[in-house]
Amino acid sequence: MSGSADEVLGNRYRLIAPVGTGGMAVVWRARDLVLDRDVAVKLLAAELAGKAGNRERIRSEAQVVARLQHPNITAVHDYGEAGDVSAGRNGRRPYVVMELLEGELLSDRLRSGPMSWRRATQVCAQVAAGLAAAHDRGVVHRDIKPSNVMLTAAGAKILDFGVAGLTGSYDPDDERDGTVFGTPAYLAPERLLGGGVIAATDVYTVGLLAYRCLTDRLPWHADTPTQMIANHVYEPPHPLPEIPGLPVEVGRLVTRCLAKDPDARPSAAEVARVLAAATGIHVVLPGEDGSSTQEVHAPPVNEDTPSSLRRAELLPVPRRGSNHRPPNRTARRTWAAVAATVAAAGATTGMVVWKPWAPKPGCNVDFYIHPQFLPGVDRGFEARVTVANIGNRTLDPWQLVFIFRGGQQVDRVDGAGAYTAGVGGQKVAGQSPLPPGKAVTFGVWGHGGQPRPPSDFKLNDTACDLRVAQRGPDENLPAITENVEAPAEASRPPTGPPQGPGPGGPPPPGDPNDPNDPDPDPSRRGGRPGQSGPPPSYFQATPPAQRTRRKRG
Repeated sequence: MSGSADEVLGNRYRLIAPVGTGGMAVVWRARDLVLDRDVAVKLLAAELAGKAGNRERIRSEAQVVARLQHPNITAVHDYGEAGDVSAGRNGRRPYVVMELLEGELLSDRLRSGPMSWRRATQVCAQVAAGLAAAHDRGVVHRDIKPSNVMLTAAGAKILDFGVAGLTGSYDPDDERDGTVFGTPAYLAPERLLGGGVIAATDVYTVGLLAYRCLTDRLPWHADTPTQMIANHVYEPPHPLPEIPGLPVEVGRLVTRCLAKDPDARPSAAEVARVLAAATGIHVVLPGEDGSSTQEVHAPPVNEDTPSSLRRAELLPVPRRGSNHRPPNRTARRTWAAVAATVAAAGATTGMVVWKPWAPKPGCNVDFYIHPQFLPGVDRGFEARVTVANIGNRTLDPWQLVFIFRGGQQVDRVDGAGAYTAGVGGQKVAGQSPLPPGKAVTFGVWGHGGQPRPPSDFKLNDTACDLRVAQRGPDENLPAITENVEAPAEASRPPTGPPQGPGPGGPPPPGDPNDPNDPDPDPSRRGGRPGQSGPPPSYFQATPPAQRTRRKRG
């Protein structure tokens, strides 16, 4: 543990007992020997103090929070570095001295179940008010979660600005090595996908906080941290369940806070106004004239955000609604090692460091064909098409386009949203979103044409890896399914599309309509219903073609 009881820091703060432990520091109850009062001392872990980046992080936190004076933000009193001066700066441990709060962490309160809707909206209104004050000074918290909110007799207090950033700046994480510091359950989509520091990130997590306080759960189901992370980017939140007495505007506000697009979220000030109005409490918000804060009581629910907030003293703050977007420096971020890194982090409520992903489309298509013998039907067939999304983005909507090179006619498609045929080929539209790692199987029935398999499969303009398989008369085709796990590579057909004549080429041997067929005897080729011989073959199973390089002369 960092620090020990009775240790005196800076000849002033005597450590008494630890009151909390985080991913990088230990918070102690301490006695200020000069002012004779109890304070909280956040002391960086000894094993982390040797890295300059960690020391700068806790020093920056002290500087940032010291500029914020608000009843819903924990006040900072002092900053110092403990240890032997002769050991050099790398051997010293930074610490931050803060007001000592008496109360209960929101995370501890939520262990006993959801709050009443009045208490939940009051707590979240106060958190939003504190964030609005921080945003007015150009500071974004970036780690709002239940364990960073203290419930005191004076109201909710925001804790731990350890990963805060300045509005409009590059993401501080990007400036180091492209990793992200955060808690999987409370990471805004833009933090995962990369971008500059924006106030809307805090609004998203306030929406999560409100949802959790009202329902005792998050707006998605997730069994692992990796699923939690994917939910923020891919999955729309479940609507709030019906809560007796909850004003409808509160439910609408929570939905807006959880929008994937940061520009679609309200400001923290608007969130505080709406939630405060729901129960008629007082909140302190930045003044519209920019000179001071003002106390607001039961403000109008639909009041617009002030059009001119005071510019931040730390960095210029872009006006809400403008086209200004913070610079993006996250092109180097990749999806590599996300699952391994997050899994190693353990508990889903702890701080984790991981590398998020860049967009990566991809798809597999497995085509299974089964010839049918139906009276009066020329070369009938039944097929199944399995489409797997192997990219890392949910496809909503999605459309699969492919071409029947043999000119076959499609009579019916089942298990898909819509089907059309045109100059560009056969087009099958999905009837629901297709998440990453999921697959859809739909059925195709048709007749006629030449025995050639389809080709040129593209899913939302992305070329797919195609495998083709023919089922015998006694073999079953795959079932029609929706959003199941994508087939493993070992369970896919072993061969790719057959090598054969392309569009406009000669018909394959055995075509009774081909006057140049060298062997027109139906008994020795694929015949029509009622003819002797084997069923029509839509491809010949051949080993993959060997690629060779031509020698340059």
